[in-house]
Amino acid sequence: MLREPTVADAADVLVFRGDPDVQRYNDDPLRTVAEAEAFVEYLVAESAADLRRHWALELDGTVIGLMGLHSWHRQHRRAEVGCDMAAAHWGRGYASEAAAAILRHGFTAMRLHRVQAHTIAANTRSVRLLERLGFTREGTLREFSLETDGRYHDSVVFGLLRPEWSARRG
Repeated sequence: MLREPTVADAADVLVFRGDPDVQRYNDDPLRTVAEAEAFVEYLVAESAADLRRHWALELDGTVIGLMGLHSWHRQHRRAEVGCDMAAAHWGRGYASEAAAAILRHGFTAMRLHRVQAHTIAANTRSVRLLERLGFTREGTLREFSLETDGRYHDSVVFGLLRPEWSARRG
């Protein structure tokens, strides 16, 4: 189920946002429930201010991930998609199913023309997910992120346009 996140989800969010393996290609891991609460409060405030849309992915009463459309530029009708998911649920199709629903919302309710994604090139799970969803690899940002291992990593940019999304839906 996709729903709006709440501060009551903080302990569940800490499971994946605090996991160094999950956060390897993302932000620094959260360390405490208080940090997770502040993070969720930020997402809720940004959604309330109409700057982004974020959803909690709930399975059997537990939040197993977060997915959202951020960097929303209304004038240009574009946003960027992002996703976090607990490692215990990787490879089960939940991210694909949730992303498809979020893209539908973005292209219909938000009237987006373009959704883009940035991911670390070595993040093969993320790259495969975007390709399955119909995104086109558009370019590489060389040595874009300094990772915890002390090395710089390339980031890849993917894009999906409304006509491409519509054509895939048949």
